[in-house]
Amino acid sequence: MNLNFSVRPDNFSSLMLFGLTLSHYALMYWANIFLARHLTIDAFDDYSVAVSIVTLLSTLATLGLEKYALRLISLYIEREHWSRLRGFWVFSLRAIFLFSIVLLGLLELGLESILALQGSDFHIAIVIYAGFLPVIALCLFLTEIITVYGKQIQALVLYRFFLPTVFLLLISGVRYFQLGMTAVSAVLCFGAAWCLTLMLMSVTVRTVSPKELRLARVDSKGRRWWLKKSLPLLVSSLMMTLLTSAGTIILEILHPSQAVVGTYVVAMQTAGLISLIGTSTNRYYLPMLVVLLERRDPSAIKALLGKRMQLIACFIAVFLGIVGVWGQHILDLFGSEFSQGYQALCICAAGAAFSSLFSDSPYYLQFMGSNSLVVSLMSLAALGMIALAFVLGPRYGATGVALAYAVPTMLLFSSLKWLANRHMRKLFRPIP
Repeated sequence: MNLNFSVRPDNFSSLMLFGLTLSHYALMYWANIFLARHLTIDAFDDYSVAVSIVTLLSTLATLGLEKYALRLISLYIEREHWSRLRGFWVFSLRAIFLFSIVLLGLLELGLESILALQGSDFHIAIVIYAGFLPVIALCLFLTEIITVYGKQIQALVLYRFFLPTVFLLLISGVRYFQLGMTAVSAVLCFGAAWCLTLMLMSVTVRTVSPKELRLARVDSKGRRWWLKKSLPLLVSSLMMTLLTSAGTIILEILHPSQAVVGTYVVAMQTAGLISLIGTSTNRYYLPMLVVLLERRDPSAIKALLGKRMQLIACFIAVFLGIVGVWGQHILDLFGSEFSQGYQALCICAAGAAFSSLFSDSPYYLQFMGSNSLVVSLMSLAALGMIALAFVLGPRYGATGVALAYAVPTMLLFSSLKWLANRHMRKLFRPIP
């Protein structure tokens, strides 16, 4: 047992986590308002679609290794297996970088062929933003590494504060110096912000990594095992990304160059604060959960999950109240073109509330070996969302796709929470 590994969340760290998540949301929300007001409808749609597609690709590019790191590194630190930890670290960096290059080549080859056939530069922003895919994927991995080393605040400062701040400053600079505010300039600014963030994350990792790790030799004998265990996490992450991002792409197919795409993006962006709270708290609590499961301490596990649930539930209640009362005024900040999205906003917020509240459940089940079950349920939910979006999207636009997102999401996470609770009761049931 590594006594240096803390499994007791403190109030200060929880408040800092909440504050950094809120600042990230505010900064990115401000950036989206800025872009919605200074880009044409077509350009804002292009930017939104580019971000959605690259978000999907970045989920693939990490190969699930960033999620697996939350479990594996916690266990290696707990068991003081420094050589294996160093091997996992080196293997993951190489695998993520190389696979990102492969995905980048496939995407750009396909898109350039399509654009050449069309004789148009439509959606060229996707090609440009995809060029930053290796940088984005490595940032996502390093965020989890810094977190699992026990430096959650530092990780969130870089990912949740520094990144959006630089992005906002860059797009403001483009507008101030009249360099031409387009979808291409917007994604170039976002990509530059990712590059600067990666530089700081690299320095931070070297600083906060355990001394024993830096002195250990590289033991990479578990490469196939690591990849095999990370793939179910990759699939579940991809399905979750499809749930949240595919709607934008589907609406672009159904309603090209119309404000309905931007309306849905704005609704999901507004509801996204709840999802950010869920993912941020997972980074803070999941490594502790892994260690407590290793130590088989049911009372501590119950207290940890209860504290997480109370924190998120209080925030969700406040946020849903704000959306219900002032949601229309919030949408008006983006411009008159997006003011028709109130229903979509409320529906997206309800779906995001369920996913955030119960977002620890799929990780618990997968950590305990129920990979097939979680992947099957998430895949079913993602396929259901896509099917519903193509059915409801043509007639109801952004509201229809919001329903297509919310209904499968609520059913999925309610089911996962029930399954996780049942598994935990059986696991720690007293032996008669």
